[in-house]
Amino acid sequence: TEYGKTVIREARLRVGELNSCSFAQITNDDFDEFGRKLELLNRELWAVLVRYADEADQRGLAATRSCSSTKVMLQQSLMISMAEAGLRVRAARATQPQDLPSGDEAPPLMPVLATAVGTGSIDPVQVSITMATMKRLPPNLPPDIRAEAENFLVRNAAIVDPDQFRTIARYLEGAIDPDGTFDDRDPSSKVEFLIGTRCTATGLTSVSGKLDDVGIATLRTAIDGLSAPRREWDGVRDDRPAPVRRAHALVEALTSAISHGDLPDQGGGRPHITVTLDWDILRERAGVAILDDGTTLSASDARRLLCDAQIIPAVLGGDGQVLDLGRTARTFNRVTRRAIVLRDRGCAFPGCSRPPAWCDAHHVEWWARDLGVTSYGNGVLLCQFHHSTIHRSDWRIVFATDGVPEFIPPRWIDPQQRPRRNTVHHLGVTA
Repeated sequence: TEYGKTVIREARLRVGELNSCSFAQITNDDFDEFGRKLELLNRELWAVLVRYADEADQRGLAATRSCSSTKVMLQQSLMISMAEAGLRVRAARATQPQDLPSGDEAPPLMPVLATAVGTGSIDPVQVSITMATMKRLPPNLPPDIRAEAENFLVRNAAIVDPDQFRTIARYLEGAIDPDGTFDDRDPSSKVEFLIGTRCTATGLTSVSGKLDDVGIATLRTAIDGLSAPRREWDGVRDDRPAPVRRAHALVEALTSAISHGDLPDQGGGRPHITVTLDWDILRERAGVAILDDGTTLSASDARRLLCDAQIIPAVLGGDGQVLDLGRTARTFNRVTRRAIVLRDRGCAFPGCSRPPAWCDAHHVEWWARDLGVTSYGNGVLLCQFHHSTIHRSDWRIVFATDGVPEFIPPRWIDPQQRPRRNTVHHLGVTA
């Protein structure tokens, strides 16, 4: 342990010297080589971080930290992104020897990639592309072809940049099994649907995915009639391009399913869209409205949503509704839950983006253990994962003076145990 601390301390001193040296004194002839050596140093350090992730993974430390996975533990303890934590864990499992129950070690799943990571031959992005490509190869691919594919990827990763390498990897996928000889999986097992990140500048969110023949037929049946050009009326033609018409038709079909279909309950109620806005703002056609997930709408869009909506008045904390049920009920009724939703707008755990429909209403003072009351002032929205985290870990929840729930992390995450808030759902609110 002391040896490791000493090595890290000396390494940081050397990096500090690099950071304080005068780059202006490096000649043009040496500048490119200097940059390449810096990049090599960065990659070699990343290889050490992968080994650290591997050790944490094989020790099973996540369970001792009340975390669902090594990825979650690294994200919380090192304050890195979930994507980076996941990449390190995946790289560790692919490139590091794995302990066997017998006490022996299994060799790395990708030995060629393991050598490249250890020597800094390729960067983390190329490591991620290589692993993802190898995972997508047909499961019945003969071992010798799979090994050659790994060699091909690593060789090319060392001589091209990540953007070019991504193109090469896609080429390999298409060339290695062009007629599907090695892939006998049912197409329905390979479908996927991805929802991207909302662009605040345009108000648009990208979606992508793949469906099998049955899925495509179902989708077309649902939207074909709705996506046809509308009949000309009073000399006005439907000039919407076909992609726009199909997008509108998909939303219309889903809206119909929400309103009239047989969809399962979400969060204790039928699927619905909740819009929070001021009546005067709506009447004056100004300002914004807020959806459950924190998305802002113009008042005109809110009025459009409300055309087919039932208006459910809820007086939050007023005489019209009783929000505090005390010990008379264990579960939160719909009015109390709606009040909590309006405050939290989703899972209140720091950094979680789960919407209200995916959340439970949790008693901050536990109903059974602490005799906590079922009330607005004792409730907080938590997704199922973070609800479980709170019940089996040392995280604590307190309410700040402004009524917003704050989370106190365990000392292994933050020795100072500084309160944290979820800033994902509340624009302008800082921890």
